[in-house]
Amino acid sequence: MSKRPERAGLMVHLLIAVAVLGLVFGGGVLVGWVTRERRPPAMEKSEASIPDAEVKRELAACRRELRALAKPRSTPPATATSPPGETDDAGLEKTAKVEALQKEVKECRARETLANAYVCGAIGDHLNLLFVLTYSASCVDEGGVGELMVSSFEKCAEFTDLPAHLNEDDLTQEEKTRIYEAKLNRAVRTRNSLIGDVQEMHRRCRKRFGLPDE
Repeated sequence: MSKRPERAGLMVHLLIAVAVLGLVFGGGVLVGWVTRERRPPAMEKSEASIPDAEVKRELAACRRELRALAKPRSTPPATATSPPGETDDAGLEKTAKVEALQKEVKECRARETLANAYVCGAIGDHLNLLFVLTYSASCVDEGGVGELMVSSFEKCAEFTDLPAHLNEDDLTQEEKTRIYEAKLNRAVRTRNSLIGDVQEMHRRCRKRFGLPDE
């Protein structure tokens, strides 16, 4: 009878020890798992640092490219890309085009000046025409010759002398005569004096025909 209680007590102690060991072991596992979840693994940290390093490298490369673009670049010689002789031909062609344009501009300017010379040089002729029209039309300038003549006097502005872009040797005798008349009108007349001549012509015409003053 005494052996059963002893065995029962031994079994109880054994079961308690097993339970304690199980609790200790299970608690350690649980604590380790929780701690692992709270601390990121070393591998994850290194992987997260890779994109940041790549961005820095790309940014540095971009800055180097910007600095390179900001530097003045020397123009490579045309002979490096053009066949021999092509560069010289292109330069001669460009020079010829420039010279042709300059010649065309000079000719156009000369034609404009000669046209102005005809207008300015013909002021005396227009005054004579205005006299005939005024005295034959009851002292009324129906054609507006006087107004046209006054407004055209600005064409005389460049004829203080022979314009420098004209070559006298290239002018015809008629062109030389018109330029001379333009220079004369520019020297002896002004716009106001021309207006006065037109008004005086109308006043004398109305007086001759007994018309009242305007």
